Amino acid sequence: MIISDGQLRGAFKGFKSTETTFEFYGGRKWRQAVYQYEYFYAYMPRAKVVQEGGAYVLGVEGMARGVVVRPA
Repeated sequence: MIISDGQLRGAFKGFKSTETTFEFYGGRKWRQAVYQYEYFYAYMPRAKVVQEGGAYVLGVEGMARGVVVRPA
């Protein structure tokens, strides 16, 4: 099930730590829930948050895999 779909605000620099926050245009914010480091630079990339089982997973266009997130 798709929870959020659109563009991330500003410069995206990949996944880092549980302190990393992602904001969609429209104001919806998500925080990375697990440590997963993967650098990827994109300006305002398309992204979506999908619910998989009991977890939310953020997928970003151009990245091979997503990361588990939670509402910020």
